[in-house]
Amino acid sequence: MGQPHAADPGTASQGHPPGRAGPGGRASSERELCEVFGVSRVSVREALAGLEAMGLISVRHGRGAFVREGAGDHYAGSFGHYIELHRDQMVELLAVRGALDELAAQEAAAHGTSEALDQMLEAHRAFLEAASAERPEFTRIAELDVAFHLSVAQAAPGGLLKLLLQDLHGLLTDSRLITLARPGQLPRSAAEHQSIVEAILARDPSAAGRLASDHVTRIREWAADFTAPNPIP
Repeated sequence: MGQPHAADPGTASQGHPPGRAGPGGRASSERELCEVFGVSRVSVREALAGLEAMGLISVRHGRGAFVREGAGDHYAGSFGHYIELHRDQMVELLAVRGALDELAAQEAAAHGTSEALDQMLEAHRAFLEAASAERPEFTRIAELDVAFHLSVAQAAPGGLLKLLLQDLHGLLTDSRLITLARPGQLPRSAAEHQSIVEAILARDPSAAGRLASDHVTRIREWAADFTAPNPIP
């Protein structure tokens, strides 16, 4: 990580090793985090934005990121343990959603009108723009994520699929914010959405359905295997 910074009230004076700042302490710099985790500054900034959106850190321009008071407990409780407490329900809902998304993508590819597919493309572009922002607004991105998936269902004939998925997405609001804030998830979701869109526009129901199902399956598998981290001592 390089040479440690001189002690100040927000870092070494609290007795935490680098990368383990306590409440009120300053987190490692973007450069240090890039070196430690071997990732780009874009990935680091995305991760910091996610932590800030969840209330775990406060980013002060020109000074860095600071751990909020009680953030360790908040992370262990509101973030990590949310999934552990609701794991079975979340995994079951995601399984149902995956099946419905698969059917919606297949139907959109086979029967979607030009107007409906144009609306899908508009929803897709809105998500891409929000997801690529330097400081993502995760609440807004979550809304646009839902809008994209509902636009696929809207392209399918009839209205039942959209109604079912609309209700289902409402039950997954909290977990969606958590999963979208994972480091690296936004570019993954954007790329997977792009693949789904391309298969639908190519009028390939088999590929569209498989890609839509795989998109949700990856989230479901992550939730099934997730273990909440221990709070920082």
